[in-house]
Amino acid sequence: MNIRLVLNFLGRILIYYSGILAIPFFIAIYFKDPHLPFVIPMVLSIIIGIIFIFLKPESDVFRYKEGLAIVGLGWILISFIGSFPFIFTGVHPVDAFFESMSGFTTTGATIFDDVETLSKSIIFWRAFTQWLGGMGIIALFVAVFPAMAARSETLFHAEYPGVTLEKLKPRLEDTALILYSIYLFYTLLEVVILYFLGVPAGDAFLHALTTLPTGGFSSHTDSIAYFNNPLVEAVIVLFMIAAGTNFALHYYLLRMGRLPYRDPEFRVYITVLAAGSILIVLLNMSAFGLFDSVRYSVFQVVSIATTTGYTTSDFDMWNSGAKVILLTLMFIGGSSGSTAGGIKILRLYLLIRYAILQIMKVAEPRTARTVKYGENVIKKDILDETAAFFVLFILIFAASIIFVSLSGFDFLTTISSVAACLGNVGPAMGLAGASESYSFFPYHVKFILALNMWIGRLEIFTVLALFIPQFWMRKW
Repeated sequence: MNIRLVLNFLGRILIYYSGILAIPFFIAIYFKDPHLPFVIPMVLSIIIGIIFIFLKPESDVFRYKEGLAIVGLGWILISFIGSFPFIFTGVHPVDAFFESMSGFTTTGATIFDDVETLSKSIIFWRAFTQWLGGMGIIALFVAVFPAMAARSETLFHAEYPGVTLEKLKPRLEDTALILYSIYLFYTLLEVVILYFLGVPAGDAFLHALTTLPTGGFSSHTDSIAYFNNPLVEAVIVLFMIAAGTNFALHYYLLRMGRLPYRDPEFRVYITVLAAGSILIVLLNMSAFGLFDSVRYSVFQVVSIATTTGYTTSDFDMWNSGAKVILLTLMFIGGSSGSTAGGIKILRLYLLIRYAILQIMKVAEPRTARTVKYGENVIKKDILDETAAFFVLFILIFAASIIFVSLSGFDFLTTISSVAACLGNVGPAMGLAGASESYSFFPYHVKFILALNMWIGRLEIFTVLALFIPQFWMRKW
């Protein structure tokens, strides 16, 4: 491992990050909020960045393992420094780290019981962390700063392991710029539409910042229920669906007019949303009536399935069947190449096709069969990696449940909170339900849940590699 090279790159990232911290600093000046919560992390980021940059690497050889280390450690460093604004609001450092990690990983789980009591600059910082983390922090720096572009391929695949990032242009940094342009376009479009529907400009801006990254941090404790406006909810549903769709499909739609219905993953994605919505609408009919059942059920299905985590109704009060469906959707997540979390539709699609293939091999052992995605044959190493991801996801989920349950929490609270954090969903059920926060968890549980967010956002492999001693020693 070329540790000096890793630290040198981390230093550059922290210098760029200090510039990003200037944005909430100026927001604080505008609203006459305390400046110190943003000055301290800016200075800290610069100092650590300069120290790391002065550690000149012995070699410029940049391998995949260096990329993994930069991305994995980079997310921890950025979340750690991003926690300082919350520390200066008077919360415990573990709570602050939890909130920061929840923001950057677009999880949306919060330790704040009353968001409205926070200063406007802190509310903006919560939303902004989610927008930054939505398309990937490293991807943003690669897209904007030429000095990072030379290593773009390695860094991208480290930040998006297991999911092939389709090259829309020959150079991957150009692809990143295109995807971020689409991301920004949709964000601004949502701001405009929400504003014309009567949402105050500040709220429209903040909710657009947290819809497109499928983050779910709201400027109101009651989340989207605060507005009590079916049109606003319908618009947010459409943007959540868009955010949970592979952004390459948006490019083809906007640039070439190519509709996404031909993509197998997109068809499954829409089918999952439709099926989940219909089932929960039927289950909620007796409680809400037809209109409100459609209104609340569809919104909540899309919000949970895309791992956004907004709420318009306390789904913790719904019947058991509806809660089981929502819990299942937490695991599934959105499409690959989107800002959504979870296992991802593509992985489940490949796993099911692979399982069917194995069954057919038993029935007809002499017949050669392959797994296809559209017209493309999927290589066995991709199928093996997908199966390994699924096994590791379940093992981490099970281990985390055991750890959280040791603190004495009930089964529903334990299983749903771990699922919500590992899948980057946010609101859970039970004590961590839609109308509650994560503030009641002891610090050691919050720390474990924050690690689950980190593992889930970087999709397991990047994080687990950091804990293998050979990773730091072997030259591969």
